[in-house]
Amino acid sequence: MAQSAKTLMLATLISLSGCGDNLDQEARELVNDFYQTHQAMHPNGALSLQQLITMRHFLSVPLFDLLKDVSVAEEARLARNGIGSPALVNDDLFTTNPKGASSFRLLTCQVIENNANCSTEVIYRDTQQPTPYKSIDRMVLTRDTRGWVINNIVYGSAANSGMHEGDLQTQLQTILSVNPRKAISASQPSENDAPVK
Repeated sequence: MAQSAKTLMLATLISLSGCGDNLDQEARELVNDFYQTHQAMHPNGALSLQQLITMRHFLSVPLFDLLKDVSVAEEARLARNGIGSPALVNDDLFTTNPKGASSFRLLTCQVIENNANCSTEVIYRDTQQPTPYKSIDRMVLTRDTRGWVINNIVYGSAANSGMHEGDLQTQLQTILSVNPRKAISASQPSENDAPVK
């Protein structure tokens, strides 16, 4: 009886170990797929409808909603003020370097139950600079009914001026705090809107 209990416990541990390995591999695949899509898409500024659709399956509901709200706010700004007015977002928000990434290298993924942190070396090469800019950006993953999804991106080294600091969700919330999420009709400007000259 004691022997069969030990065998059952060993089988359970092996099963759990295999499950952990699968979760780690799935997290790695999500991050790799995201960065490959990111490099193909070269996002710059608020995401277009097509870009939102493309990115949707990578993202948690809260992160997707923030990105969508920024895109809606950008559309409202364009409708009110025209193309010549300053954009809400002028760069790539998904990487520490506002210019985006030329390549990436997944370093580690740490999985704890339904959460994971994946560190990725994100590299930007510029022909004007002798050495590429590198940062270690951290993907914060969570699980929902679809499996692993990206809930946030924590930017790497903030020591260099002009680079993104903090994390993606905070950046998006800051943009929205200055430019409220409410939809504004182009034909009915808000009372707070200054007239366009």
